[in-house]
Amino acid sequence: MIILLILASIVCGKFLGKVNKVKTDYLNVFLFPHSHDDVGWVKTMMEYYQDSNGVQQIISSYMEQLMNDKTKYFSQVEIAFFSIWWNEQSDEMKEKVKELVRNGQLEFLSGGWCMNDEATSYYEDIIDQMTLGHKFLLQNFNYTPSIGWQVDPFGHSNTQALFSNMMGFNALFFGRIDQEDRTIREKNKELEFVIHPDSDSRHSILTHVNYYGYYSSPRGFDFDVTNPNRQEVTDSNLQAKTDELAAYFKQQQTVYRGNILAHTLGMDFQWSDAASYFSQMDRVMNQVNKNKEKYQMNIQYGTPKQYIQALNEQNITYPSQQEDFFPYADYPNQYWSGYFTSRSAFKGYVRRIGRYFQQVKLLYSLVKINNLCKSLCNERTLQDLAEALGTAQHHDAITGTARQYVNNDYVKMIKTAHLNMNKQVSTLLNSLSNTKSVNHVTCNFNGTNVCHSLFDPLIKNQTVILTIIDTKVNNDGIKEYLKISVPDNLYFKATDEQDNLLNGEILCVDGQCILYLQRIVDNSKLLHYCKLKTVATEDETNINKIEPETINVDADTQLFNKFKLNYNFYFSTSGAYVFKPFGESHPYGDYIKAYKFTGSIVKQIYIEKTAIKTWITNFDDENIFYVDTFVDSINLTDQKGQEVVIQILTDINNKQVFYTDSSGLAFQRRQVNHRDSWQMKVLEPVSGNYFPVNGAIMIKNTEEDQACAVINDRAQGGTSLSYGVIELMLQRRLNNDDYKGVYERLDEQEDVDNKSVGMRQMMSHTIVFYNPKQNSNIVRRLQYEQDLKPLLYFSAQDEIEYKQLKNKFAKLVEKQADENLSKFYIEPWINENQYLVRVHNFREDGIQKLNFPAGIRFMQTTLTGNQELKNWQLNRFKWTDSYTQEQSQQNYNEDQVGPMKIKTWIVTI
Repeated sequence: MIILLILASIVCGKFLGKVNKVKTDYLNVFLFPHSHDDVGWVKTMMEYYQDSNGVQQIISSYMEQLMNDKTKYFSQVEIAFFSIWWNEQSDEMKEKVKELVRNGQLEFLSGGWCMNDEATSYYEDIIDQMTLGHKFLLQNFNYTPSIGWQVDPFGHSNTQALFSNMMGFNALFFGRIDQEDRTIREKNKELEFVIHPDSDSRHSILTHVNYYGYYSSPRGFDFDVTNPNRQEVTDSNLQAKTDELAAYFKQQQTVYRGNILAHTLGMDFQWSDAASYFSQMDRVMNQVNKNKEKYQMNIQYGTPKQYIQALNEQNITYPSQQEDFFPYADYPNQYWSGYFTSRSAFKGYVRRIGRYFQQVKLLYSLVKINNLCKSLCNERTLQDLAEALGTAQHHDAITGTARQYVNNDYVKMIKTAHLNMNKQVSTLLNSLSNTKSVNHVTCNFNGTNVCHSLFDPLIKNQTVILTIIDTKVNNDGIKEYLKISVPDNLYFKATDEQDNLLNGEILCVDGQCILYLQRIVDNSKLLHYCKLKTVATEDETNINKIEPETINVDADTQLFNKFKLNYNFYFSTSGAYVFKPFGESHPYGDYIKAYKFTGSIVKQIYIEKTAIKTWITNFDDENIFYVDTFVDSINLTDQKGQEVVIQILTDINNKQVFYTDSSGLAFQRRQVNHRDSWQMKVLEPVSGNYFPVNGAIMIKNTEEDQACAVINDRAQGGTSLSYGVIELMLQRRLNNDDYKGVYERLDEQEDVDNKSVGMRQMMSHTIVFYNPKQNSNIVRRLQYEQDLKPLLYFSAQDEIEYKQLKNKFAKLVEKQADENLSKFYIEPWINENQYLVRVHNFREDGIQKLNFPAGIRFMQTTLTGNQELKNWQLNRFKWTDSYTQEQSQQNYNEDQVGPMKIKTWIVTI
């Protein structure tokens, strides 16, 4: 009997199984039994886990089958679920599972906490959630995943492909690509290709697009007990089912290259009765394998790791791909570009808490390294927030495509973990300052709310300490402005740590006052503070109240002589996923009033419309503008869905070419009504030209010496449909469901004065005009400053003094003469004296020099810290493809980080 033997000699999960090939012209088919268990969607995460056919039962069921039959394999994806199940098991069961991992029967695909979205997850949050899952696998199995598995996200980014390579993956699996793109790829046998996410060919990765059903079983062979339409295999239909399966794979062979095929086996929340599923499939597979001469094929259970190794041993040249896969359409006129903005409040919340998390991890780590933890540190607070944020990156969480009560559950998870983390920070601040039981609190302002922990003591004439946690690196001497909401009708003075008066200005509109406080960045230490207190007269302070001047602003008014600002909306029949507008947008809201403030520090224009309030602020640089927009409730009384957009109108002739970031990183070139990969049919001129904007959107003229970029504070959909116009979607309130599975319209509401109204939200954008040839790093500088905005903690007390936290890594990122835009990350690792350290050079242009401190052992690793980098580079698979562009393979020394590059180490202290 001629078969393809798979010898899964996997030692501790670190090496690929050896494939012993027998010469054959037979078609060899790998079937992948796999999990696809959403960590929340139409049910909450724990409801999915605890259901009668839920994830708890699924994992137990397939485990039993793997233990009883060594010919069975399974691929587990979501570590969020697996970790819950694992912690419920006995030591005896854990040893049995470890044996399954060692012998290759159980494979972990991707190994992230969840299967993250690729359009709306920020790059730092993707890294964090993948690191969280990889750390779990390393701790419990000494296992390093080698296959990326992104079979359900609604489009794919180059950043995900780049990170898959940087995490040590040999291949990446997709499910969803645009229906036009898929049809053409099937015709040309291009469902497997090599993605080149940047100009360095060493970052390329083989990518496999799954056949029918994205990640399901072959048509007619879904035998799961939860499938009401399953077709049981009986003695009477066995031959017909066998012929049917063989014909299915023969058809599949026509759209792939070579004689090795792969197909998924399973669907959402399947395999709760694995014995039944396997037994049904076994009957048909055995019939094929017993009649090889007739069917000319062999079918076996396996894992993606085994398939990719077999594929690598074929001498095949693959097509190449540089373009990403947005926006995605599963049917004509069905562009999934609405979820780029869905649940904008949640997207903003996750973005804000994610950036907070990067900074508190650093604070916690430095306290621990300085042996100041004593009994105060609780690493569980870090773990809980990591898990909550990791869960939020799921492709039905951050996307805004879960049901409302499920989204509420995500918010509750993050809020609980965030509050506990803040209590931990408050405890640490007390310890570091030798104060006792003082409550250090943060506040977030959403347009109209009040921070009582700040307002109340000021109104009572008490001193408030503003503790400033600033984790920027080598930005000493740079001027920045703290933005603080304060009570009206009071005079304030602010002093620094040496009791010097600080300059500031207060701008009030209708009793709502914002204090802009000037500070000079000092990165020689992590903790800073200033004092804020009320005084009797304005003469006692350097904080001045700037009175408004009434002005008139209409749709044609050029603000600050630079740009026009419009708010429009689309009527639509959109759903949470799909953006389907009726024609062009219309002006949104009626003009009410406008004010201009002209101070020595702040220049601001305030515009109020019936449903919009806008503050456009300018400080020192006449080319940088900070736009804060309060979007009031969207009115649905006409029963039509509405989607509100902001438009920045400039005189830059970009000729319908624009650029959007990829998960906050590299810019992707976009052109209206165009795809590089295929000849696009323009069916939806608006939604088909909307792309995800996670960090910035930019236009420039044909000479590339004039540009305008907009940096946003959360994921949004964006485009440039007209010359010189940048458009970003702000908010969506819809009256339709798009029938993509959630079966609920996107109608977020909140209670205001005991009345339910549409969700209201404050959001921020930074607009910059610049010459890309002369100032290539300006957009990244603004993004950097937004990501590393200092954390402010308020406490009512007269005096405070912080201990100096010794930072052993203070000189790791060397200060250079040019712009310093490096991010430094650190968090506790597996062993007590180990830390995971990263440096990200955030500049588009310029190398960051490193200076490794003496006495500390640095081991450079893959992106998630789970394997030594040089071992991965030595053992990674190489692929032959059609990529012919000039390749930049600049090598950087160990003590250098190239522009927009990230390096990771495990550090032992």
